[in-house]
Amino acid sequence: MKPIKTIYALFLVAALSACSKDGGDSGRAGSLSGNIIHEYTTEVKKINLNDWSESTFFTYSAYSTVDWDVSKDGKLRLVSERPAGVYDKNKFILVNVADGTIIKEFMYDPLIGNNTNNSGEISFDNSLIVINPDYDNGIVIIDMDGQVKHRLDKINGKKLGLNDRARWLPDNSLLVSFDGKYLLRAEAPYTNLTLVKEMNYEQWGAVRVSRDGQKVSMYIGNHIYLMNIDGSNLTQVTESESAENFGEFSPDGKHLLVGCDYIHAPVSGRSNWKLKVIPADGKIYNLDNSNEVIPIVPGQSSERTKASGNSMWRP
Repeated sequence: MKPIKTIYALFLVAALSACSKDGGDSGRAGSLSGNIIHEYTTEVKKINLNDWSESTFFTYSAYSTVDWDVSKDGKLRLVSERPAGVYDKNKFILVNVADGTIIKEFMYDPLIGNNTNNSGEISFDNSLIVINPDYDNGIVIIDMDGQVKHRLDKINGKKLGLNDRARWLPDNSLLVSFDGKYLLRAEAPYTNLTLVKEMNYEQWGAVRVSRDGQKVSMYIGNHIYLMNIDGSNLTQVTESESAENFGEFSPDGKHLLVGCDYIHAPVSGRSNWKLKVIPADGKIYNLDNSNEVIPIVPGQSSERTKASGNSMWRP
């Protein structure tokens, strides 16, 4: 009977080790809080990090839904849609996350052109929505009733394009990725911009901001970097045999949710990635073997979470 006992003991140790690494019951995973909201196909899931349970956050129509956002406090959901039979504007729907009720909805009609792929990001104080550039319009800022408050169509005479992006900062200023070369800051009324950092890199993007507005994350090449909001102390914080495509700050700013093992397949629409968490302390972590890395695995699952669209960390 001794060999059987030995095998059982080894199996038990292996099972406990796997549980610790995959999250849910380990001490490291227990330090996480809030909710990870992620999209895969047409279903948006929420993982509650208090107990690692996973539930459906909401579902949407692949035909009519353009994009969605969740406010930084986790209380509001913003969905943009292409209504049937409408070919020159989008419908924006603002939803109360707590009970799923529609707070308001309005049509957004671009000033120029007939684009129907516009979507928005809610400001930190839930008072404004930024709409990123389309083929004909630059950055547009609207209020929560859909009224246009500000426009930014050109920078130094150059028209903003599809690859230019704006992200909110906590004081309602914007962090703007422009022309593939510059990271700029624009304070209301968004007519003057200051240089944060010149980005002399072939590939960079997916800029995200910590809730206190002091740190910025992005990918450069295949890996994630952190830097201060003033452009100083740019530091690589991930390494792996694969590629990472974003670093999302936890609500308390102590961790990063990283999209990793990235598979780029835009033609088929099947680009996807796995989710892992690392400390946001400026140190470099190997996503393949560092002990501090926490794979996101819901409590009822044996597989790491796969995502293919928006991935967020909210309270």
